[in-house]
Amino acid sequence: MPGKQVIAPAEMVAKIEAAVAARRSADFTIIARTDARAVEGLDPALERAWQYKDAGADVIFVEALESLEEVERVAEAFRDVPLLFNWTEGGRTPPVPYSRLRELGFRIVIFPIGALLIAGRAISDLLETLQRDGTPAAAMDRMMRFQEVIDFLGVPEMRALEERFAETPRGSADSS
Repeated sequence: MPGKQVIAPAEMVAKIEAAVAARRSADFTIIARTDARAVEGLDPALERAWQYKDAGADVIFVEALESLEEVERVAEAFRDVPLLFNWTEGGRTPPVPYSRLRELGFRIVIFPIGALLIAGRAISDLLETLQRDGTPAAAMDRMMRFQEVIDFLGVPEMRALEERFAETPRGSADSS
């Protein structure tokens, strides 16, 4: 996103150190993200990322890389450090195949907005159909069936848990 701002590296280091000091479980992972690439350039972003690693971050996330060469530079700079890659459709970072990211050493790959983008397109298409036709009939072949939604959301599993942990089983009369 344009117009990004970053805090001073020392302020971020202090935040990471506070998170490390507050950690109560080895299962708690501290991911340090820097947006400095978009604001200050790649070299300052790498310098910040090293400071964050030295402060105790478990995973490094350098945001807004602008080329495969930059992705490779981050991977090379942090060869033995867990890295996160933000696979944002339509963002500044080029699409890099998952297999290549694994080769480079990225251990976490996130896809933060793909589902939202495709859902937004589907919603827009449905609204256009409703406006044009007055009904959703022309779009029904592209819709999930209601039972598919129920299954996708895990409603049968939720109901099974409700039944398992209910004080009074469904269909039973309370005899108290």
